[in-house]
Amino acid sequence: MKKNQIKTFDVDQSKIRIDNYLSLKIDNISRTKIKKLILDGQILVNSKEVKPSMILLGGEKISCDLSIKVEEIFLEPEEIDLQIIYEDEYFVVIDKPAGMVVHPGNGNNTGTLANGLIYYFNNLPNSDSLRPGIVHRLDKDTSGVILVAKSDNAHNELSGLFKNRKIKKVYESIVWGSPCSVGTIDNFIKRDIRNKTAFKTSDLDGKRAVTKYRVLEDYGALSRVVLYPRTGRTHQLRVHMKHIGHPIFSDNKYSGGVQMIKSFHTKYTSLLKRTFKIAKRQMLHASSISFIHPFLNTEVEFSSNIPSDMQNLIKLWKDEV
Repeated sequence: MKKNQIKTFDVDQSKIRIDNYLSLKIDNISRTKIKKLILDGQILVNSKEVKPSMILLGGEKISCDLSIKVEEIFLEPEEIDLQIIYEDEYFVVIDKPAGMVVHPGNGNNTGTLANGLIYYFNNLPNSDSLRPGIVHRLDKDTSGVILVAKSDNAHNELSGLFKNRKIKKVYESIVWGSPCSVGTIDNFIKRDIRNKTAFKTSDLDGKRAVTKYRVLEDYGALSRVVLYPRTGRTHQLRVHMKHIGHPIFSDNKYSGGVQMIKSFHTKYTSLLKRTFKIAKRQMLHASSISFIHPFLNTEVEFSSNIPSDMQNLIKLWKDEV
């Protein structure tokens, strides 16, 4: 890494977005690249990760790792079959399948939810960015309910609900082993410096993350659980289930892959190997989202049934165990 690719700035302006500030300070760099570097954790403010929309107050210290190559991506409309659960003039709720990336990045430049959104919907907020209307996200291999704003006003209102933790999300998952029947995980999550695409728990620093869970069915080597995230950190549920020793089944990034088979009695070995033929991705599904509609002032809830791979896994274990 070249030393001159690490730049630091002592902020000398106030009331300016960090992406705007850096576009003025760094030559030959686009705001798109700045946003991507911020989202990837390569730009830090006072040694902490931030959002591209952060407002600088003056006096902060910014460090930028410009050695990371960021591919310039242009979002193109694509005719993609979107499973719409609900739509009104303010937002749309979509049932995202596993395998679909929410927005372009990391080599996934086509076939994303964002490509489909700009094909079907006009004048989405942030339509000139890679995240048109997107208020929150799901990992590529997580299926289920995702909320998309249709106007700037709706985007601001929904973002505010998320920020103030007024939106309740429920997930279903298949995890390894037999967790306690109910539990709460409360600690901090930060980026793993050994693997910048992953996160880990911490007792001292990072962003606070809280997850409640309840076991629905215990199959011995596997359990079906409901997860209630009280915060919305990246990879939170995956990191938290690994933290308590019950990683999500088939989650290779967070210790839930085939290496776990040897941790259980040999009577489960054959069945677990068969199960991996069903589960080609982490067994995590966003099953519902609920909140007070910011414009109609009524409580709304939107849900999605667990997909066929999880249904088949559950049936297999109910039949065999």
